[in-house]
Amino acid sequence: MNLRARLRAYVDAYPRMLWFLAIGSFLNSTGASFIWPLTTIYIHEHLGRSMTVAGTVLLLHSAGAMLGQLAGGWGYDRIGPRPVMLGGLFAATAVTAVLGQTSSWPVYVACMVLYGIALALPLAPVGAMLARVWPGQGRRAFNFNYVASNLGVAAGTALGGVLADRSFALAFGGASVLFLLYGLFAAAFIREERVRAGDVREGDGRGREAAPEGPVPWPPIIALFVAYLCITLVYGQWQTGNSIRTQELGFGLSAFSVLWTLNGVLIFAGQPVLSLIVRRMRRPTAQMVAGVALLALAFGVLLTSDRYGIFVLSMVLLTFGEMLVWPVIPATVARLSPPSKRGRLQGLILSGQTVGRMLGPLLGGMLYDAAGYTAQISVMTAGLAVPLLAILYYARTRWADEAAQEQIEA
Repeated sequence: MNLRARLRAYVDAYPRMLWFLAIGSFLNSTGASFIWPLTTIYIHEHLGRSMTVAGTVLLLHSAGAMLGQLAGGWGYDRIGPRPVMLGGLFAATAVTAVLGQTSSWPVYVACMVLYGIALALPLAPVGAMLARVWPGQGRRAFNFNYVASNLGVAAGTALGGVLADRSFALAFGGASVLFLLYGLFAAAFIREERVRAGDVREGDGRGREAAPEGPVPWPPIIALFVAYLCITLVYGQWQTGNSIRTQELGFGLSAFSVLWTLNGVLIFAGQPVLSLIVRRMRRPTAQMVAGVALLALAFGVLLTSDRYGIFVLSMVLLTFGEMLVWPVIPATVARLSPPSKRGRLQGLILSGQTVGRMLGPLLGGMLYDAAGYTAQISVMTAGLAVPLLAILYYARTRWADEAAQEQIEA
């Protein structure tokens, strides 16, 4: 079989709409990655504000993102994905263009809040579409999109760091162009038929990935919400603390951005290793617990040395931890969700991640200002006990369901 035929066979192995969603997620995360790794540095060093102020701005930005995710999920259930996605993407295009031109502090803060809302609007519709675009393969669909998104992180952090070294305005402008491209791509290719309450039935291949219509199983969903929130809160300390720590140690902006490029490359190149792990850990609970353990190791090694190699090792551990955690939580919520509420519940679980991003920089910045880097990393790492307990509670409520799912996938 020649290379062209192999490539065609690989493309045909996945649903066409899954490819379209993944391409869109790649463009979205590339644009976002021009901005988010450098926000703390931009506020702290370029605008001359304290780490606490930087954390407050990121809190407001994340509050806007939470509103955007909840509104996006509600909009998906009521009017479908396209109006929600296009509105958010074209708004993000405009707001990031303003961010690259303004020198006013109040305008910058207002634009960061609006940027958070706009960028978050498409996320819940994409998650809801992933839950149904590949019947019977929900977790694989979420992981496929997750890999595409993180390839965008690799591309965006690499190019964004280079642009920011020349001018922060170039980084904002590049993000604006990419959001515009995503909006045009979504307008041309991304579509979904509306789902009625009776469209998803047990036994038709989708029943294994989404619950039939009925009451929402709130205890396991709330447990996953708490776990997602707390894991994200701790995960955010890597960016908040290390963005400044690497500058203090003299490594430079590009060296910090390269670490996030490594993150994206590992997420792509590490898929064979991840597949081996997942085959041995079929249950979502096992994957989540292993992911939390790797995240704890990633933060623990940061306290052992100031060498650049330690930051690299920490990023490797952090990446494999997130590979186990990030796709499985929204995929599990999608499987638990009644179809008519899938968008809203995707918006809810994504808002848990956003609340973590909202509180993480603020609490981390306050700890950094008050007690220093070591205290920030130590205290936040200890906080991983909370999501571990939430995951174990989820397992208690869904043990029989996970066992049945493991038998189906075996």
